[in-house]
This record gives sequence, C-alpha cells and structure tokens, in this order.
Amino acid sequence: MGKKPVDIHGSDIFNCPKDALFISYAAMVFNKSINDMKKVIYLLCLMLGIVSCDNNEGFSKDLNAISKEEAKNLLHQWTDAYLANDPEPLNHILDDSWIYSGSSDGNVTDKKSTIEEFSNADYRFGEITYDHLNVRLYDDIAVLRGTEKMLIIDSTGKDTVEVHLRFTDVYQKKNGVIKAISTHSSPIE
Repeated sequence: MGKKPVDIHGSDIFNCPKDALFISYAAMVFNKSINDMKKVIYLLCLMLGIVSCDNNEGFSKDLNAISKEEAKNLLHQWTDAYLANDPEPLNHILDDSWIYSGSSDGNVTDKKSTIEEFSNADYRFGEITYDHLNVRLYDDIAVLRGTEKMLIIDSTGKDTVEVHLRFTDVYQKKNGVIKAISTHSSPIE
C-alpha cells in the first residue's frame, strides 16, 4: 500500500527519516526567521531611538556644545581655588595650552608658570567679585567678559591691595570637559 501516515505528535515521526528531516529543516527555517525578525526589530528600535534623540531638544546634538551655566561654573571653580589658596584645581581648570596676557610689561604666562607662582605666593586673595559678566557661546567655545575686583592680602595679613580689572576668558569644551584656554586682563583705574 503506500506510506503510513506520520503522527507528528507521536513517536512514529522517527520511523520516517524523510519526514523527520523535513520537520527538522522547517523548524530550523522557522527559528532562523524568528531570529532574523528579532534582529530587524532591534535595528528598527535602535534607529528610532537615535532619530528621536536627535530631534529632542532635551538632548545635546553635540557632546562638546558648551552652555552658559557650564562656563560660569568653571569661572566659579577657578575663583574658589584662588580664594582657598589652593593651586591644585588649576591643573584641571587650565588647559595645557592656556596663556595669560595682560601684564604691564607685555609678557605672557603659561599654565605651568602661573601654577608655580600661585603655589609660592606670599599673598592670598581675600575677595574676588565679578560685574557686567557677559557669556557668549560658539559651539564648543565660551567667551566670558566682565570686570573683576580682587582684594589681595599679603602674608602678614596687614597690607591689602584692591585691584580692578576688565577681563576676557576663553573656555573650550573637548570630549565633554571644559577648560580655560586663554585669559586677558587690563587694569581699570
């Protein structure tokens, strides 16, 4: 007579190698299709997530875009280091390329010599305040301009000097880290 029908729920399936091979192949194709479908769904979700982040104003399009708050925060960290008479934070605040210009003799000072001078100073800062602070942003660059009043106290604590300056600081954000790259100041009389 012909072939005996195969009961796919019973043990007869293994008595017919040809049918077993077909079912095994079908199961493999079905599993492969499910895995391929999962991959497609995963990629679609990933692409949707990227597109929605790019269009959401709550997410920065650029890791290095600097905000006014970040720029002001760096200025305050710098001020706090001076007021605490602590040169260590300057290593993180000032970029290795940082340059200061504005001394009366026209010389410029770099990060290393500024930190060295501050570490060995026979004076401290008693007060530092800012007025007319203006922050302009240019993607990864912030330019801060304003006036600064510093009260400098000598090592005896008896002599003080009040200095008024107009200053410009330039900060840059690289790889998510903000550092000062340039400073210029001029005395105000």
